Amino acid sequence: MKPITLSLIALAGTFTLIACDSKEENVRENKLERKADNLEDSADIVRKDAERKADALESQKSLSNPSTTNSALENAADAKRNAAESTAESLERKAAAEREKK
Repeated sequence: MKPITLSLIALAGTFTLIACDSKEENVRENKLERKADNLEDSADIVRKDAERKADALESQKSLSNPSTTNSALENAADAKRNAAESTAESLERKAAAEREKK
């Protein structure tokens, strides 16, 4: 065989070995991916739960309530949503950090 052919075969073999993750590496990456997915699922749950609670607060508003009561209910609902969004974003940042470890 020509030296150039042998060099190309050796180079291809090297790239093949580099590209292949070990079984342990695949397990580690899968574990990190599952953890990130769970964190994102938790963020979704936090948002949905807060939205449900905020909607319940807003449903208590009525024309027969004093305007201060309705405003307080609206403010409480907004605060629930804002707090949940902050928590969800934190969880999503943690998920991204887990994926960065791969």
